[in-house]
Amino acid sequence: MNMILYKLFQDNPGLAGEVAKFCRTVPGYQTAEADFARQADQISRLVGPECYLPFEAAMNAQLAYEARAYYLFGLGLRRELLSALEPDDQSPICASTPTPTATARKKASTI
Repeated sequence: MNMILYKLFQDNPGLAGEVAKFCRTVPGYQTAEADFARQADQISRLVGPECYLPFEAAMNAQLAYEARAYYLFGLGLRRELLSALEPDDQSPICASTPTPTATARKKASTI
């Protein structure tokens, strides 16, 4: 049963693409994304990619947990159901730890 629920709510490979497509239609999103990229680039240049990339990966992982929890709670799911969604071999709530963004990887390769 747990794996059925997990597949229904968590294991959705098309979700990231759909979210990205939706975000491009939200007023202000592209400006916010560009502002973030500029700030991230500035910080990466100051501290270097060897410090910035692990920070960005940790931040992305934390934000992914939060976003997933908001999404699932927004569906009206209770804590008991959220716990049931955790496969034994996966981290809670988030199926995988996000890797550094393409922007950060690009910056690291150019520095």
